[in-house]
Amino acid sequence: MIKRNWLVLLFLSILVIITYANSVNNVFLSDDLAEIVNNPNIGNFSNSITTHPTGFIRPLLYWVTFKIGGLNPVLFRLINIFFHTGSVFLIYALFKHLYFKKLAIFAAGLFAVHPAISEAVVWVSGGSYPQYTFFFLLSFLLYLLSAKRKLFYILSIISYLLSFMSHPQMPLALFLIFPLWELIFGNIKKNWLKALPFLIISMFYILNSLIALPERETTLQSVHYQEKGMDNPFLLIPIALTSYFELTLFPKILTLYHSELSFGRVEFAIRFLITLAFFAGILISFKKNKFIFFWSSFFFIALSPTLTPFRLNWIAAERYLYLPIIGILALAGLGFDKLSRIPKLKQTTYIIFIAVLIILSARTIIRNIDWANEDNLWIATGKTSPSSPNTHNNLGDVYGRKGDKIGALKEFQKAIELKPNYGDAYHNLANTYLELSQPDKALENYNKALEFNPGLWQSYQNIAAIYFQQKNYDLTIQNLQKAIQINPGNLNLRNNLGIIFLSLGQKDKAREVFTSVLNIDPNNRTATQGTIEAGKP
Repeated sequence: MIKRNWLVLLFLSILVIITYANSVNNVFLSDDLAEIVNNPNIGNFSNSITTHPTGFIRPLLYWVTFKIGGLNPVLFRLINIFFHTGSVFLIYALFKHLYFKKLAIFAAGLFAVHPAISEAVVWVSGGSYPQYTFFFLLSFLLYLLSAKRKLFYILSIISYLLSFMSHPQMPLALFLIFPLWELIFGNIKKNWLKALPFLIISMFYILNSLIALPERETTLQSVHYQEKGMDNPFLLIPIALTSYFELTLFPKILTLYHSELSFGRVEFAIRFLITLAFFAGILISFKKNKFIFFWSSFFFIALSPTLTPFRLNWIAAERYLYLPIIGILALAGLGFDKLSRIPKLKQTTYIIFIAVLIILSARTIIRNIDWANEDNLWIATGKTSPSSPNTHNNLGDVYGRKGDKIGALKEFQKAIELKPNYGDAYHNLANTYLELSQPDKALENYNKALEFNPGLWQSYQNIAAIYFQQKNYDLTIQNLQKAIQINPGNLNLRNNLGIIFLSLGQKDKAREVFTSVLNIDPNNRTATQGTIEAGKP
């Protein structure tokens, strides 16, 4: 396959390289900081496996990358580009096997450069989306080839499992693709058993997701301050689907937070009618055009895990579109293929296709610049998502780093105005007041932060620092102990507590604290020195 198609694969590789070359040196951003940079277990092999037993491939890749080059963002981002390139190749192979070479080039080329899915490639933490897509496409291709070689069927099942182990949630509905294919193009009566292993794997992960649901809800409420409740699917689905259509056809507004999703009655009515037309088109095409039926259904099935009324996902996110967009691009590829078969339009079609690739690639390259660093990302997000409290909280950090404390205050206050229970914004607001030498307002807002997010150990730590400056040592100790209770693995907190006990002349308590640190980290210099100063019991 490689020998016969090396020129096409080279062309597709060049498209990916040109489009994403300017993103390679981008820094770690957003979730990257918690998952990679500040993750104390990034270099722990056993932790990579045990922490995520049903989805450990991503942590394992992080571990390998860290061992090779440390916290080098280039290497981590190359993982994403590798899986994206692999997905592009598989789209070409899949469509070439099923249809025509030109159609395969059209679909794979559009996928290689499309800006609507660039978030999943350029953002390290978004890499699980190209990863699960790669393994699913491999699984589907091997399934189709398994009619000739039984080994391919076994490899298809393994690849499907690897898709889930790359992202345990997004592939949940993909088992439907196999019987759907048999129903339309194969022999469902003869081959229904072939689809059974994919159903069993999916059911296991669906059950696992249901078991983890309470923890997921708790995380969303404590970390993302998601309100409890359910969304109306008759409102959610039209908004989500039409947003994805818009991102695919006119990828002008790209943002990490798609918060501008409130529409008037007229615009919502239009979006609702477009959604009805989409589903009507699927039904009509079942008899009229099975290609359109399958790939339109593919789009919806791949996207369906994010379209539930339960508030477990964002209404719309570009990374969610990574696999589903193949369904839409298949239709676009079909259009280009049909036009190229008309002799008078053949040359014009190729010119238009190349122009579209250049425009889409240029938009992706520009978007990559937004992901270069935190300042770029949050300023760009502020322009596209002004009603997102997350945006204003992050913009406050930007202004704070630039020394504009008043600007930072305004952004944190705006974030709280948009989301009154936003504990992190209260914490950051308190930090800013502390930097402005207003400890009373800082204490007030730290306590507000803890009211809405009791797990913010950083607020307890900073409250302790304020009380220490005020020589209120009892409250200093109380708040440090609360911080340690929440984050017992933070040895700096324990050392600080030991130092305070030393300063108060409570050497027994200081020695006890420093000993607990040395039990975890025998080479800890602060604890070693503290133990010496505390003396023998």
